[in-house]
This record gives sequence, C-alpha cells and structure tokens, in this order.
Amino acid sequence: MLFAFTEQRPVASVRELAAALDIPVPSVHRYVALLRDMGLIEEGARGQYHLTMRVSALNRAARVATPLVSIADPYMRELSGEIEETVMLVRLVQGLPVCMHRVETPRRIRLSFEIGQHLPPLRGASARLLLGGLAPAERQRYLDRALESGARPPEVGTEGFLDLVEQDVRRGWAISNQEIDEGVWAASAAITEGSEIVATLSVPCPAFRMSEERGKIVIEQAMTTAGRISAALGG
Repeated sequence: MLFAFTEQRPVASVRELAAALDIPVPSVHRYVALLRDMGLIEEGARGQYHLTMRVSALNRAARVATPLVSIADPYMRELSGEIEETVMLVRLVQGLPVCMHRVETPRRIRLSFEIGQHLPPLRGASARLLLGGLAPAERQRYLDRALESGARPPEVGTEGFLDLVEQDVRRGWAISNQEIDEGVWAASAAITEGSEIVATLSVPCPAFRMSEERGKIVIEQAMTTAGRISAALGG
C-alpha cells in the first residue's frame, strides 16, 4: 500500500487505494488504520491520505544499510567538488533504473533527481549501461516489459537502441543529450563488482554549461571515479 503513493499520486482516498491495489475496501480500511497507527501515513482533507516524513527516515536508514551507497559516497563527494556538478548513483530496482543516492553541487543552477525516483527505462545514459549489464535473456525481457508499458527508446528504433547499448557497455560509459529532460546533458560510467555492472555513476549537467572539451573532462572524471568505486567493491 505504501508503494501505491507516488509522485503522480501523492494523496489517495480509501476507495482509490482499493481500486489501485485491487483489494476490497474493508481490507484497505484495516491497512490504513495500521499504517496510521505506525505513523507512516496520515489523513488530510476530505479523507485523502498521504505519506508522512517517517517514510523518509526509513529511506535514509535503507541507504545507510546499503554497502554500495556507503562505499560510493566519499568518491561521489570528491567528484562533485572537482567538477561542480550534481553526481548520482543509479541502479536497477525491481526492473527500473532508480536514483539511490546523490550529492548536489552548491552551484545556484544545478540539476537534481529525488532519491528513490525512477528514471525512464529506455532513455538516458544510465538506463543503457544498466540494461547492457544484464544477461542476454534478461535484457530481452527488460526490453519487452518496457515496450509493453509504453516506454520508447530515443529516435533510433529498437535495433539501433540495442546497438547503442552494446557500444556503451563495451567502452564503459555513455552520454545522453536531452533524452529525458530538455536542456539536460548527462554522462554515466559503469560501476562493476567482479565482472558485473551493479550501478552507474551519473553526472547530469545543464546543457548550456557543456562544450565538447568540458564533456570530455566530465566523462573522464566520471570514469575514473567509477573505477575507484569498483575497485573498492572488489570490481
């Protein structure tokens, strides 16, 4: 029921939750009462429920308990300080790229994704690297599910998209230019554990700040940092 609340649906009534989860209204009333007693949801106006900030505390606890986040954090902070851009850690969660951690730059104009936010499954540099890290059969299932959900790759067609995935995985880095949001350029580098891609280090930048020379610098430093994190993981 907690997962029924999203950025697109931050509040919901009991009947809306019942419809979304396909469970009887009396059952929803019981679950709502339990979650309210635990302080995880609260009732607002007109019988609309929403999550409380206690859920954020659970999110922070989960991130602290995740070894990858703990290992990557100091390297991410160092990289963000060097290039003065936001740095994100992205990995697959339940079949979707998710921002697991971020370090924001203090610059006044900066880009940021919320921690826990899903990224488009077939768009962006991180999505291609994470998809390329899957075994061939898993990769096809991922692609089929994404297409069935209505997701579409950039304007290269499915075959061209898979070719791009292969190219990105071979070199260990990828870039995207306004694939997800207008005015956003991003570079991502693969983080490995052993021979497996377990996450990506992503640097989203305002496109107006990017030149060919600066793009090369960001890619190189992202690759170096991802390599250091991989080494710390034993990759």
